Amino acid sequence: MAKDIDMGKYTKMFISEARENLRAMNDSMIELERDPTNKVHVDQIFRSCHTIKGMANMMNMKAVSDLAHALEDLLAAVREGKLAPTGTVAEAIFKGFDSLDAMVLAMEGSQQVQENQPLVEELRSIIAGVAAPEPPKKEKEKEKARPARAAPKRGDTCVNVKFSRKCALPSARAMVIIKELSKAANVMQTTPSDDEIEREQVFEEFSVLLEPGARFQEALKRIVAMTDVEDVAYGLTNEPKEKWQRLAKQEPAVGHVVTEIPLTQTVRVGMDKLDDLLDNVGELVIGRSRLLEKASARDDYDLQEISMLIDKLTSDIQSKVLGIRMIPLDMVMSRFPRMVRDIAKAENKEVELVVEGGSIELDRTVVDRITDPMMHLLRNCVDHGIESVEERERAGKKPKGLIRIVASKQQDHVLIEVSDDGKGIDLDAIRAIAVSRKAMTQEQADEALARDLIDLLFRPGFSTKTEVSEVSGRGVGLDVVKHAVEELGGSVMVNTTKGHGTTFSLWLPFTLAIIEAMLIGIADQTYAVPMSTIVESHRFDTEEIKTIRSREVVQLRGEVLPLIRMRDFFGVERMPERPSFNALVVQSRERRAAIEVDELVGHQQIVVKSLDQRLRRVKGISGGTILGSGKIALILDVDSILGG
Repeated sequence: MAKDIDMGKYTKMFISEARENLRAMNDSMIELERDPTNKVHVDQIFRSCHTIKGMANMMNMKAVSDLAHALEDLLAAVREGKLAPTGTVAEAIFKGFDSLDAMVLAMEGSQQVQENQPLVEELRSIIAGVAAPEPPKKEKEKEKARPARAAPKRGDTCVNVKFSRKCALPSARAMVIIKELSKAANVMQTTPSDDEIEREQVFEEFSVLLEPGARFQEALKRIVAMTDVEDVAYGLTNEPKEKWQRLAKQEPAVGHVVTEIPLTQTVRVGMDKLDDLLDNVGELVIGRSRLLEKASARDDYDLQEISMLIDKLTSDIQSKVLGIRMIPLDMVMSRFPRMVRDIAKAENKEVELVVEGGSIELDRTVVDRITDPMMHLLRNCVDHGIESVEERERAGKKPKGLIRIVASKQQDHVLIEVSDDGKGIDLDAIRAIAVSRKAMTQEQADEALARDLIDLLFRPGFSTKTEVSEVSGRGVGLDVVKHAVEELGGSVMVNTTKGHGTTFSLWLPFTLAIIEAMLIGIADQTYAVPMSTIVESHRFDTEEIKTIRSREVVQLRGEVLPLIRMRDFFGVERMPERPSFNALVVQSRERRAAIEVDELVGHQQIVVKSLDQRLRRVKGISGGTILGSGKIALILDVDSILGG
């Protein structure tokens, strides 16, 4: 009957769970390579691999199950000390992870999952080559080798374990219990049998026939404390079960209050549904603005009270929906240690990756779209930045290079810094390449500042590599980084010191959906300026305008600021001369300026709408929004206005 059940509806759950386990396996394997004696990581990989195998069996995914089982056998040999998780063994395990990931990807794309029998044979040959102890798969053969028992002997002890109904993988839990009891007793027989446990059959009770040892009671206490175990009963086989001793979950002691933390209930929701919900919330925010505008214009107390209530509820809904979309940076960063490790191996370099600040949360859209830029930066660090072991030793550095990813909150932005302790950027080499490729004349190259030369690295097709490799050399890496980050409304900065390394700083917004903005008027048009770029507003006297090197500037508390007249920027006729004017002091990265505006309309939350593809290249504009009046306001791109 079970074979007739349609398992298709569980595919998405399987894919999601498999990806989480594969990520955990990769992370643990990276740590295990650094410290091969740490058995905790081996156990973590083994458990995750067994979980994937069990889920694959239930899904009838033989290709996934066979490969996971072969990996499990190899990991069992590692766990028992017969193999070291380094060199060829580590490479084989990583190959197994990659193959499992490819199978999951095929399932996700509704494609046929292909078996990888050569890899399965390779994994088994590694075990056979060192005469590894029998893996869990062959435990049943051990059981068969045990003397046949016609009936339990007098004095034999039986342990009966009852699982809770929510236990997802009773077979896996049973294997853990057998292992625990084996440390303190001679296990002779189990019910269900080893064969039934191996086939991942579902059961709620589990019995073990054994001869107790000295630490039998301690083992029982550890078992009853396990997750999904409801209670444990044990006694002699020739006694009625009513006389058996029972161990239940320990109750908190009287007078000592123990607060049990409830399990968080979660529901998996497709991102397309969350995107639709956010769009609806955006329309609700626009409707709220229109309602507040209409209510303030009328002398109607009831209408104003209702509008204030809707304003509060809308703000709460908006905050919760944005919170749902926020995910930690770890979702992206967790894949980087494995990638850096593989690139370093291919380049014959030794590299350590340190990640800090992965718990910081960003909008899902931002996290998704910075994955490629981050990958390109890390490739750049390994290939261009970190030197070979010999070069580092000659320079008096540690043989192993260090790459750091540090994320931190900076007001309304997140700063992600990717740095290495490598050789830094050779500006003279960039000058020579720029001249050879006719990107600059020799005179321009000689006079160019460091910033101008570094900007060349972000041009499409520009690379300091003379040969194209699998890692770099085509001149697309940093171009992709700059384009992707600026599309998100962020910016990129580079600091480098020759011989000591390079740091790439990515400034990114927390969310792209709803932002705080200042509405301004320029030539009868309303524009929105993101509050994250505004330092302050100020009213200058016209007499305060000075000219330095043909550029207008104003002075504010001793600081000289360039003055940008927004009517001139957009090619609109200037207003008649006035004794004073309004200005916003804005900042983008390290640059500050005062921008002249006709009027300051007010502060408001706005819903960001992306522009048509043909309008995205318009300098000074990054998007649009719909105001409460129903009119459209364009969002100013302060970075490009200041010359970024």
